[in-house]
Amino acid sequence: VIFLTASLFCGTLKISLKFSKEMDNQIMKSPTEKGNPYTREENVEVSKTMLANMKKEFQRKADEISALSSTVIEEWKLLPAEVRRSLAGLELGPTSDGLTSIESLTSSSCSESGISSKEGILVENYPQDKEKVTLIPLERAPKNVFAFSKCSNRSKEVDDIRILSNATSNKETIVTTTKGWRNIFSLPISYDVNMIPHGTIFDPNNPQLLESTGVHPEDYKRRFAVIDQAVEKVYGDQIRSYFQFHSIELHYIILAGGEPAKRPMAIDAILDKMCEYKLRRREPFLAIGGGCVLDICGVAACLYRRGVPFVRVPTTLLAIVDASVGVKNGVDYCCNVTDETYKNRVGSFYAPSACLLDTYFVKTQDKRNISNGFAEILKLALVRSSDLFDLVEAHGASLVASHFEHSSSVPHGVSKRIIELSIQIMLEELGPNLWEHKLERCVDYGHTFSKLLEMVPNADIMHGEAVNIDGFFCCILSYLRGHITMDIVERVFKCMQSLSLPTNSPDLDSKLAWQSCCDAIEHRNGAMR
Repeated sequence: VIFLTASLFCGTLKISLKFSKEMDNQIMKSPTEKGNPYTREENVEVSKTMLANMKKEFQRKADEISALSSTVIEEWKLLPAEVRRSLAGLELGPTSDGLTSIESLTSSSCSESGISSKEGILVENYPQDKEKVTLIPLERAPKNVFAFSKCSNRSKEVDDIRILSNATSNKETIVTTTKGWRNIFSLPISYDVNMIPHGTIFDPNNPQLLESTGVHPEDYKRRFAVIDQAVEKVYGDQIRSYFQFHSIELHYIILAGGEPAKRPMAIDAILDKMCEYKLRRREPFLAIGGGCVLDICGVAACLYRRGVPFVRVPTTLLAIVDASVGVKNGVDYCCNVTDETYKNRVGSFYAPSACLLDTYFVKTQDKRNISNGFAEILKLALVRSSDLFDLVEAHGASLVASHFEHSSSVPHGVSKRIIELSIQIMLEELGPNLWEHKLERCVDYGHTFSKLLEMVPNADIMHGEAVNIDGFFCCILSYLRGHITMDIVERVFKCMQSLSLPTNSPDLDSKLAWQSCCDAIEHRNGAMR
């Protein structure tokens, strides 16, 4: 009933505003003005006709209001002034002066309540789109849910057909008003990237691994983990002994790592085990392995029950400085239509609940894998930090040879400094742009040609190696375009060689390079960024 009263009341106001504006426009028109086929005398006659129509419309609305019972009228008057104003504002909608039409017409009501008509109301103006949006917060969720009214003015060319004259083209303004609701919610993202004391992550006396799996009732004595196949062979006994020491029953699935295993089927395997285990909604599970396994686990975590927490425990140098610290997860997708495989085409932005980094894992990697990880470190050095580049240039080869362990050829603290600086730079780049709303990302250096290079069938190439080939190719392009000198190119080349990283591949021919550029433009939303 209240809304009906508001509708009738505001309908009368709308008629008044509409007809008075049309009369003013009609009377003020010059007889020679373009689009006005009438003389000044005819304008007056037209205005009289409009006035008569307005009186009829007023009378009709007055009859409708008078037909309402006295109870309805009294109920309307008893409503607080701000409520009446909001109801009327919703009916009238926004006007071109930037305020609601009802504001000037209910000034007495506003002064009665002492509440500004703008209080709590947001107005968004988009001059380029000729659109204005008025947002009114809802009582039960004033910070998140808003009722909105949108008013837009669009002009379009129309044909004006005149008698005894040729057709001319004029602009017609179309006013559209829509109503609806807007839900605003900022997803809080917070996760710790923890440097674990060297070699202690599976030490039963270090509770960090167990504590990362959440707080549970004392009688809840089980945990779930996904373990990289290569990691299980080396550290499987230590992992099981750790949880046995704490009287925890560990349920786990062993997953193959590496790019060939990074497929949707791997996600299904994890989800099957989670269902069998009956993982709880707020129970973090452990993802222990290299970058590919961590990527797969991130997608599974995002999908299971629409999102469960997970803890990343990276076990390779590449994963420690790259895959573990961001929020991107993904798997490669084999398309049945194009018969092609696309790297990381299916995935999510989903943050871990925590990351636990122990550089002791690097000790058991072979030299090729360590060099592979150094490629991502070198990438960050080239785009962000001359200090990091100096450290890699001076000590990178020795660190590869010593498996990042202490040696007489590397000053104390250098290996730790390189890893910590790399992680910090990566987080500085990713942190303000986690969802990649901004597509100009310097950390994409080395990721234009490498994606397709990794996807070449039967190619014996690792992710970091492909990134390095891509990066050096871009150095050559930069030199040819005059952005860097040959001295810089040679210095970068020597550093890459010292790390035993490839700088070229027979698979990177002109066809693959062109396909990579097309794919990059598609991925970066229509531009080579």
